[in-house]
Amino acid sequence: MKRVMSLTLILTFFIGIASANEFLPSNILMMDDKYAHHVILVEKATHQLHLFQNGGSSPVLVKTFNTATGKFKGDKVMNGDHKTPEGIYTIYEFLSQQELLKRHGKYAEIYGSGAFPMDYPNFIDQREGKTGGGIWLHSTDDDSRISKGLDSRGCVVLQNADLKEVSQYIELEHTPIIVVQDVLYLSKKTWERNRKEISEAVSKWARAWQTKDFETYISSYDPLHFYDKSKGNYQSYKTYKKAVFSRPDSPSIKVDFISIMSNQEYAVVHLQQDYRSTVINDIGKKTLYLKKDANYDWKIVGELWSKTSHSNNAFKPAKRFFKD
Repeated sequence: MKRVMSLTLILTFFIGIASANEFLPSNILMMDDKYAHHVILVEKATHQLHLFQNGGSSPVLVKTFNTATGKFKGDKVMNGDHKTPEGIYTIYEFLSQQELLKRHGKYAEIYGSGAFPMDYPNFIDQREGKTGGGIWLHSTDDDSRISKGLDSRGCVVLQNADLKEVSQYIELEHTPIIVVQDVLYLSKKTWERNRKEISEAVSKWARAWQTKDFETYISSYDPLHFYDKSKGNYQSYKTYKKAVFSRPDSPSIKVDFISIMSNQEYAVVHLQQDYRSTVINDIGKKTLYLKKDANYDWKIVGELWSKTSHSNNAFKPAKRFFKD
């Protein structure tokens, strides 16, 4: 009897510790109501897909699903290696069963009821020379494939019913999908520190831009690894930006709806950029890719921008893709 009571006390003690020390996924550091109201986190090692929603101060797990990934283990490097890429991506399109059959004929039946392409290779993948494409989150015509775990050509595969359930939380261009080998959970204290480091780096960059503090602004970029698709390397970009900062105008720059996703190699920040000046007036989605430099400081290595409409409509889960 005493041994049973002792065991109960020990279990109660450890459960208390676990409750006091909340653990959070290292990959999802900040969510928002526009560009990351829901985030999909895929863990290849366990063949699980975790769906999270924005809980304000931290992500909240909605549900976990079983999934299948590439036939071969490891990070995708080249076209045809049948590996699932590991990185931080965005779902940008939906292909219905009818569209898939139209494009690929009878072979498309393996994709089941539909597919959501992801933007592999992303900026980081391209800079690292990775090739290939056509990486989708899709369903299947044979649900037994999911139990095999390693059974795709690189895509993330769900059972038909599960894809339809997950799809209710997907908004094109507004739903990040993160793929990792192992999900690392951090203590709340460490998680908050990581979140703060990246958040402060982005705030410093934004304030310097808003106040036209060029030296502080350009110091936010990595002189060794930064690359801009239109301006080229860091030095070319610096010259271009210095000319922009030297203009006599005083632009109004607002950033909002900030989300932060991270893995062991880099971080991705999505935000809404509202830029108003005598030369340009536009609003859109800015994506920053950051890496740590030799001093462990977060620096911008790349950035993308796309013009979007100004909409504050709140996202609500709905059967927008599978009406039936």
